[in-house]
Amino acid sequence: MAGPSRPALFLDRDGVVNVDYGYVSRWERFHYIPGVEAVIQAANDLGWAVVIVTNQSGIARGYFSEADLAALHETLMQDLASRGARIDAIYVCPYLPGCGSPLYDRDSEDRKPKPGMLLRAARDLNLDFARSHMIGDQARDMQAAAAAGVTGHLFPGGNLWDFAAAAIADFRSRDCPEARRYNPARPLPTTGSSAQVAQQRPDPFSLR
Repeated sequence: MAGPSRPALFLDRDGVVNVDYGYVSRWERFHYIPGVEAVIQAANDLGWAVVIVTNQSGIARGYFSEADLAALHETLMQDLASRGARIDAIYVCPYLPGCGSPLYDRDSEDRKPKPGMLLRAARDLNLDFARSHMIGDQARDMQAAAAAGVTGHLFPGGNLWDFAAAAIADFRSRDCPEARRYNPARPLPTTGSSAQVAQQRPDPFSLR
């Protein structure tokens, strides 16, 4: 029998966990948003599940494979875990209506703004949506959260810990001395929001 349900912190990936250069599928292009480690640690300390839910149409577009993305996400989870920040699950939607791929041309319930990935997480992890929160940087993230009955918070960029501590009451009293530390081996390339960084660092995969 399943135990009591618990809250979750849902995170979009590109623009919330990492800088959104566009279609990030390799570890060498993966740079954390400042404060993300502290946000995950705080949710861990509260006993919440931490779940990434991410549209990844680069798979449908043929830019990278599901295996490529799975390898990146395994490295991500291991890297965060090595510093005391646990991700419980990552849900990916590879589908894109109109892409022309026989495998991925589908109007999936998982593709945000639809709530399918959140609903699957609730079933898999026994989550209490009434006490859960989602941080995203796009309107579609907020729409998916609302459709699932999860409180959504639209991240404008900057330091994720500063934003989460201000937006989510449970985080405000958390002691997170590491809030502004990020791995010296993988610093952000510049300051500013992820959108500004992406504009400063054009990338061949950045076309939408």
